[in-house]
Amino acid sequence: MILLTEKIRKILFWFLDFLKRGKVAVQYREVATINNSYPDSISIVKKKLNNMLAHASTTTAFYSDYKGAAINEFPVINKNIIRENEAEFFSTAYEKNSLSKVVTSGSTGTPFCVYHNSEKKIRNTADTIYFAKKAGFEIGQKLYYIKIWNDINKKSNFASWSQNIEACNVFELSDGAIKQLINKINADKSTIGLLAYASAFDAICRFLDANPSIKIKAKVNSAIAMSEGLNDYTKEAIQRHFNCVCISRYSNVENGMIAQQALSGGKEFYINFASYFVEVLNFDNNESCPFGKEGRIVITDLFNKAMPMIRYDTGDIGVMNEKIIEGKKIHLLEKIEGRKMDMVFNTSGDLVSSFTITNSMWKYTELIQYQFIQIQKDQYLFKLNCDVPFKREDELIKEFQEYFGPGAKINVEYVNEIPLLHSGKRKKVMNQYI
Repeated sequence: MILLTEKIRKILFWFLDFLKRGKVAVQYREVATINNSYPDSISIVKKKLNNMLAHASTTTAFYSDYKGAAINEFPVINKNIIRENEAEFFSTAYEKNSLSKVVTSGSTGTPFCVYHNSEKKIRNTADTIYFAKKAGFEIGQKLYYIKIWNDINKKSNFASWSQNIEACNVFELSDGAIKQLINKINADKSTIGLLAYASAFDAICRFLDANPSIKIKAKVNSAIAMSEGLNDYTKEAIQRHFNCVCISRYSNVENGMIAQQALSGGKEFYINFASYFVEVLNFDNNESCPFGKEGRIVITDLFNKAMPMIRYDTGDIGVMNEKIIEGKKIHLLEKIEGRKMDMVFNTSGDLVSSFTITNSMWKYTELIQYQFIQIQKDQYLFKLNCDVPFKREDELIKEFQEYFGPGAKINVEYVNEIPLLHSGKRKKVMNQYI
């Protein structure tokens, strides 16, 4: 009966899409065709790239001086540049009230807003379906989605039911919470997929290793780690405990699905050529890095025409290389670094997801930058950078004492700048205790 329900959900999804003129199906077929045949499909990608460059240079103020320019002549941009010149990035071909707003915390912790046109939204759906299938997950199967859910991203009861999603809120990764989650998974007769922060998977595996009598009895078909680097221990432990291969996904909120590891093994990430033009550039200039050398991951979104993002510096560090597959040379991201934040713990010694911190900081919009540091087992420090008096210090301390325990001593230090790392990023979460 469960398998039948899963099939019905899958059929219903595509039927409803058919009633909407099969918009997702059309995009899905193109995503599959381009990625499955690349580099034979490179001419299609080049056409999409040129179309985006022409569109941006003729319909936005920011890119108006780059008419006819090649991609390497366009400026490299980042969150701050977009935030400071937001109006200039909007295309005159779209009305702002017709667009979808997506919000993420920026690299310095301040909210970052991007607007998507309808085709971009549909393309993101198609990308997600394609890469989820590559990881072993099919529409209709039960998805345990383990992350922080809040008022911005929470799903309605109907949406959760129709999409077969179990929204698991990672507020604290305590042993008790993990045990309840495992009990729920074991009681579920569905075909299960897991999608979680890498740090959440790590905490679950460490709990299972510490409690060998607790076994996973459910049918888990897929496990996808997102948002943080997936270490070797966690990858191995997921396969050992859940009997499925765990792969890492490289994506972000403002753009979407950029690259993903393959089920066949290996740590490299296969790029979503169908929707993004990906470059790895030097740290000190905007020239391409040689293969095998670390650099900045810079992407051009081929579908967000409402707010074009050309040569967007993601803030992540990666290594581009090429691999021969079936006699064809293909570019891929050999590794992605700089995304994993230090793990911090509450006063009881339980792991607290770094996303508890980053998501909670969205609402403190008066802050320019912040950094959270664990100093001792029960001592924490906030470094705050703001150009106006911060009047919510007591509110901030009280909120984080709830996360880290009533005995948590949280101090605040005001600074003029959070120092950059060599990579060009600022660590938002650090642990000086372990």
